[in-house]
Amino acid sequence: MIDLELIGHFAPNLLDANKAFSFINFASIGSLFDRSPTSIAYFCDGMLMSTFMSRITGRTIGRVSFDFTSIADAVFSCAEKQGKRIYFVGARQTELDLFINKIKGRYPALLIAGHHNGYFDAPQAACIQADICRSEANILIVGLGAGLQEQFEQDALRAGFNGVAFTCGGFIRQEATATHHYYPELINRLHLRAFYRMYREPHTIKRYLVDYPTNFVHLLAMIVRRQVTIHITYP
Repeated sequence: MIDLELIGHFAPNLLDANKAFSFINFASIGSLFDRSPTSIAYFCDGMLMSTFMSRITGRTIGRVSFDFTSIADAVFSCAEKQGKRIYFVGARQTELDLFINKIKGRYPALLIAGHHNGYFDAPQAACIQADICRSEANILIVGLGAGLQEQFEQDALRAGFNGVAFTCGGFIRQEATATHHYYPELINRLHLRAFYRMYREPHTIKRYLVDYPTNFVHLLAMIVRRQVTIHITYP
């Protein structure tokens, strides 16, 4: 049984929450099918998922992603204005270094409490979570891939992190090497992000062409059998 809490849209007041948030689409939702219940609240990542959930529930659920086509700028800008401290976890060290330099250039007043690459084992994860708590970070951004990133942010909260945590998937890696933003403006405006990503990252082709339809059928069957309960929150 899956008890799914969906957030209808992003609002700046969520940055004051002591809660873990993540993002689901028809690829990442596969990681929920066999997992134990979690305390994570989810945004619908992608037009297909937001449209599907809106139709299923009869309520409007917006598309929200952690990237610069959606809430990333709002999170960083609000944090910069409010003096909130951000801790980043994810990507390879070289990619993370490039990303941090890019963010510092774009948000010069942003307080970066710390950062760590996304390659570590379980004992190291505990040390990173302890460092997050010591850093007095208010916002935690985690990009480790579906499943692992959700587990990490929950473990950080259990370890004593008392801020808000967001997963971000491949955002850190993508932005590290992008000249300006990962998605060109025209691609974003025409909602062709999935096709552009398949072009830029061929390994995602299977995700869109195989995982999406497979998980769609699986999720629909679970909803019909009442194996999924959906709760919607509007901040």
